[in-house]
Amino acid sequence: MKANAPEKIYLYPYSTDGIYEVETEPLEGTIEYTRTDAFIEKAAEYLMDYEFNDSPTVADRRKRVDEFIKFMEGE
Repeated sequence: MKANAPEKIYLYPYSTDGIYEVETEPLEGTIEYTRTDAFIEKAAEYLMDYEFNDSPTVADRRKRVDEFIKFMEGE
């Protein structure tokens, strides 16, 4: 089950002692973080649509994307 977390969060250095304030919208000076599963999902969509078009079938394309997902997840 996927977490009910935003795809991206933004950390704003609230003070000099390492405390950060979490934001859901980008503000000037914030650092953007993306959930790993959201990044992998977007990359897989791109690969399926554009990079693996030289595969002879959709099944071959899907297989290559699945291999990419496993690689990114460290399996």
